Amino acid sequence: MKEAPPSITLTISFPFVQWFKNYSKDAATRDLIAGVTVAAVYVPQSMAYALLAGMPPITGLYTAFIATIVAAVFGSSRFLNTGPVAMTCLLSASVLYGLHLEPQTDEWVAHMGLLALLVGLIRVSIGLFKAGFVVDLISHSVVIGFTSAGAMVIALSQFGHLFGFPIERTTHIITVIIDIVKKITMTNPYTLFIGVLAFAIIMISRKISKYIPGALIAVIVTSILVYQFKLYEKGVAIVGDVPQGIPMPTAPAFDLQTATSMMGGAIVVAMFGLIEAVAIAKTLAVRVGDRWDPNQELIGQGLANIAVAFFKGFPAGGSFSRSSLNFSLGAKTPLASVISGALVGLTLLYLAPYFYYLPKATLSAIVLSAVINLIKPWEILRLYKINPTDGLAAGLTFASVFFMDLWVAITVGVILSLGSFVYRTMYPRIVVLTRDPESKTFVNAEKRDLPECPQILYIRPNMSIYFGNAQYVHDYIMDKIEERKLKYGKALKYVLLDMEAVNYIDAAGSEMIIRLIKDVRLKGVELAFANIGCDVYPLLENAGFDKEVDTSLVFDSKGQSIVGLFKKLDHEYCAKRCPHVVFKECLSVKDKAA
Repeated sequence: MKEAPPSITLTISFPFVQWFKNYSKDAATRDLIAGVTVAAVYVPQSMAYALLAGMPPITGLYTAFIATIVAAVFGSSRFLNTGPVAMTCLLSASVLYGLHLEPQTDEWVAHMGLLALLVGLIRVSIGLFKAGFVVDLISHSVVIGFTSAGAMVIALSQFGHLFGFPIERTTHIITVIIDIVKKITMTNPYTLFIGVLAFAIIMISRKISKYIPGALIAVIVTSILVYQFKLYEKGVAIVGDVPQGIPMPTAPAFDLQTATSMMGGAIVVAMFGLIEAVAIAKTLAVRVGDRWDPNQELIGQGLANIAVAFFKGFPAGGSFSRSSLNFSLGAKTPLASVISGALVGLTLLYLAPYFYYLPKATLSAIVLSAVINLIKPWEILRLYKINPTDGLAAGLTFASVFFMDLWVAITVGVILSLGSFVYRTMYPRIVVLTRDPESKTFVNAEKRDLPECPQILYIRPNMSIYFGNAQYVHDYIMDKIEERKLKYGKALKYVLLDMEAVNYIDAAGSEMIIRLIKDVRLKGVELAFANIGCDVYPLLENAGFDKEVDTSLVFDSKGQSIVGLFKKLDHEYCAKRCPHVVFKECLSVKDKAA
């Protein structure tokens, strides 16, 4: 029997109370090392991702501080680090670009807070009602196509800071490329040098060891160079004044009309972020044999986003790079992430002014180093070779990013993916079966070009029956009856419908079966059934199945159905007119006639 889908119930728990059960000195040491190491990567990375979201760099630290701690306290994974994430930042910016707002303005920051609130409420709702399965609506092919295109958008969006000139603020790839080409002669060599140097430091550090905080080293080195040689006077853009301390919590301005206009984008941001978070947490948990609760993880993700909305933050998600670092450093509990978040908070309190000379080109280099390996258009070709439909969904999602806002592009991809699936289910594969004379098993008669019993039309739908395909199944069977009558005249006595592959049937499908019984009977033929599942039979009963079908024509298996139906056949026809020996029972009749 097929496992039933998860029920939707309202639950909440507090996993952090279990952290210190059997907690040891070794565990505390590992959590401390992981927390400090991740923080060294986190501080510059969160500032860089803030720029990607169109936010002031300091808001990246606000988001990192709040989101990391809240998600760790209320989540279930000991490795998952929640905070600013490249794709989530880019999607969030895409939503606000659609509202024609100007990045890094007070209005932009306010709307980003509202977006974070909406994203948080969506994620919490999904987690509370144990509806995490909805993330499966975004197919793997759409994620691959979007990730490659999104990484290209991210990379291109950083070229303005790397080259030292402003570029078009949009997520449309074509528009950005054209703008960069037009302005390439405006490149500031000092800015480009700083950006290339920062990128080289990060990549070389990564080659030596993943534990070396290359981003932090790049921040220190390039900031010193900018200060020492006064490169800010030569056109190198710097972060400038950075507010010190943690802002007082302020409720995001809630406007129903604005929230409604942002809801579509908020759903996309929430769902895509959930795919990342759930995939990361599940992968790392499986590697070490941890038990984890995906719905609790969604609650943690949601509460984290709600919290950052009150601290001038932006939507946060699960980071693969920082979570992997937690994993490789052997973090024992989510306390490691709390330590990382706390250190970001200390940075806000005591180190914020030291970011004054931090060049924006360095932040762009940090972003580039994080996403460059995500640009993999060849993955789309690989998908196409496996399944052309999935490859096309990935390719169209990838291509749509060139002309559409990101959140719209991923929505288009989801619609295409779901649409292709629904289309396939509307025309299910239906097989006419017969017995193979060599293997004695039931096989596809038409594919193998094997003889069929003139008196029994044996048909098997290879998919569940629902409103979208019920009429197609009905018409297919009726057409096959007409074909059989043209071939053998009035010999056909029974249509045997094998329901083995029908795991589910809805009201429309059930009513179609009742109608099919009647329509087949009008043709002078009886409809028999085999292998009706225990989940399907009650639904047929509700539609009046028992009142319409002869119970002697309902069988538990293929073998039983053939034995039962053969007894009811015209044996004289079998002996004198039928040219085939399809079933072993045929021999008994033909031998007697001989």
